[in-house]
Amino acid sequence: MKTAEADFHFPVLGFTPDREIWGFPDIDTLTSCGPRTLKENLQAGMELVDADGRRWIVRSVRRVGRGQPLIPWLVSAVLTSTPQSRIEHEIEQLEPFTRDEAQDRACASMRAFPQDFGAEDVDDPLLAQRISEVRATQSIAAIHEVLGLDSFMAY
Repeated sequence: MKTAEADFHFPVLGFTPDREIWGFPDIDTLTSCGPRTLKENLQAGMELVDADGRRWIVRSVRRVGRGQPLIPWLVSAVLTSTPQSRIEHEIEQLEPFTRDEAQDRACASMRAFPQDFGAEDVDDPLLAQRISEVRATQSIAAIHEVLGLDSFMAY
């Protein structure tokens, strides 16, 4: 199945095989990325979990065009060296996630990469506070809101 066929309910959380967590507030963000993402195939194996707990795994990613009209794309390429590409995922649906399972995965990501959440290490009290905030969320969508997750658009 292709990305556009999945009928995602946003926001979507993305969990990569190396335990990073990413966020996609809309279809545009999900289907846009910078050059490093494609070059290093950073989204291969990523699990996508939508706001309803439906879950898919990314089997492959391919570039289908520029992520912006030509002039803004060229300006981005020259000024930031991160021109956006429009991408399409080949995804396979998996068993859904509960809110608790999404919270568990988000907290594991936070422990694996504490510096991404403002903490120096796993023993930093700030990380414990951020994990408590995730545990207190009442929905999968709220996890995205609480963490303010990054997408692949800059990478």
